[in-house]
Amino acid sequence: MKEEKLSEMSREELEEKILEMEAEEEVVFFEPQREIILTNPGDETLNRISSIAHMETSSADHYKFQVKEMDIWNSDKSLEEMKEIYTDLIGSRPRFLEWVERTYEKQEIFSIEHKGRYHALVASDKERMEWARGIDKVRDNLAVDLSDTQSRIAMGSKSRAEIKQALLKKGYPVEDNSKFRESDTKIGADLAEDIELRDYQEEYVEKAYEKKAAVLANPAGSGKTVTAIGLMSKIDAPTLVLVPQRNLVGQWKRELLDKTRLTEDQIGEYHGDEKKMNDVTIATYHMAGEKTDIFRKEWGLIIFDEVHHIPSQLFRKTASLQSTRRVGLSASPVREDTKEKDIFALIGQEIGSDWARFFNQGYVKKPEVDIQLVEWASDFYRHKYEQASGIKKAIVASKNPAKNQVLEDLLDEHEDRKTIIFCDWLDQGEDLSEEYDIPFISGETDFEEREKYFQRFRDDELTTIIVSRIGDEGLDLPDAEIGIIMSGQGGSRRQATQRAGRVMRPFGDAEVYMVATKGSNEEDFVKQQVELLKEKGVSVSVKE
Repeated sequence: MKEEKLSEMSREELEEKILEMEAEEEVVFFEPQREIILTNPGDETLNRISSIAHMETSSADHYKFQVKEMDIWNSDKSLEEMKEIYTDLIGSRPRFLEWVERTYEKQEIFSIEHKGRYHALVASDKERMEWARGIDKVRDNLAVDLSDTQSRIAMGSKSRAEIKQALLKKGYPVEDNSKFRESDTKIGADLAEDIELRDYQEEYVEKAYEKKAAVLANPAGSGKTVTAIGLMSKIDAPTLVLVPQRNLVGQWKRELLDKTRLTEDQIGEYHGDEKKMNDVTIATYHMAGEKTDIFRKEWGLIIFDEVHHIPSQLFRKTASLQSTRRVGLSASPVREDTKEKDIFALIGQEIGSDWARFFNQGYVKKPEVDIQLVEWASDFYRHKYEQASGIKKAIVASKNPAKNQVLEDLLDEHEDRKTIIFCDWLDQGEDLSEEYDIPFISGETDFEEREKYFQRFRDDELTTIIVSRIGDEGLDLPDAEIGIIMSGQGGSRRQATQRAGRVMRPFGDAEVYMVATKGSNEEDFVKQQVELLKEKGVSVSVKE
């Protein structure tokens, strides 16, 4: 702006113009790393980029996004739409756009097609098929070559999954066009009259229905269970719900009875205590993995709750069960064994991972995470830590008595706010419970007693509870505003994300405190644990 123009402005107008200029949206692109740095981005920009990239880190005004192959494959945008968004953001970048196009086209190379009584692996050209046949895991699951570009897949429920996994590891996602007959059986799974899906839930229901196989990866507190129930209602066919823990069976049953018109006698349970199948069957992964033959029937839908467990040896057997459609649920589909790709190969493509959308639109509260590092209580405990080895080091560090003063200070600071304290070790939870007169809820707590505590917490009769690792996933804990993590499971990013998710609700100020012993392996663990949260745009600070 010219100097004479500025001189014509009043002081107030000039200050306002300077603020506007300082808050202008800026974009910097680092092509070798495929990183996009945004400064002061608007909601529209964040929503657009979240559909074609994933957030690595963020601060108050700065966001770092990275573009990986999975971002291209999991996007619901067409190639032209993606290229248009990238060009609008970073300008003309021919080499980068060529990489985007090559990556996009990789998902068009291989497909699995239904051929009447069998399935076939189909390649776009004979060179690609010859290359695929040379991969041991692919070759072992093919029965006979039908042509230069087609091979019949061996009979057996695992063959298609094994082929998809093998090719995805080589950088080629497989489009699975297996056809399963739509069920003629209607179960009357309409939503209850008082249940109305949010706009994004309706959007995800439609996407999952069209894709036939998907993983819902939206954040905790955004209603993944309700979205899955909405999908079940749309399909209205026999449904299998798989859960990792026995105590989640009853929770799912209550949700289904509350949010649909299903009756109690339409819902079967299949686990150690009860073995009954019905229009809707809720079973543990363990039981379905051990008795897969019993579960082979014409399911209209299979819901894989806490789907990040699926790559494990027993649980992955359940991925061979056939259904017209399938959907996995997890706010944190990550694994420390780097088998995230197996989740998408076995179940389906990810949708709803654009957490920025939920934060910006106020559906869930972005938590503030504060890592509080404490010194050793005394040389005695430091020496005990130094003499320990393996997991015992982490246990000694997590039980450092100096942490108790930090906990006491936090409880005083947030005296009137709903607080959940997380402990991995039972004796630590019991000691804290006795010292501060706070109920401790663990896997050893009687179910009815546990529910009484939770109800008192909901009714504000209790403002603070302590939970063991059972509170990490699935369990329907009451909403809270403060989370205090006194000990954790190594460097598990998933655990930290799930625990932070307990305060990610659309109200209050969500705050998470991670208390760790300075200079121990626990300090390294907590800093590793928050990496996924930082990727999703959560602010993390360290206080020493």
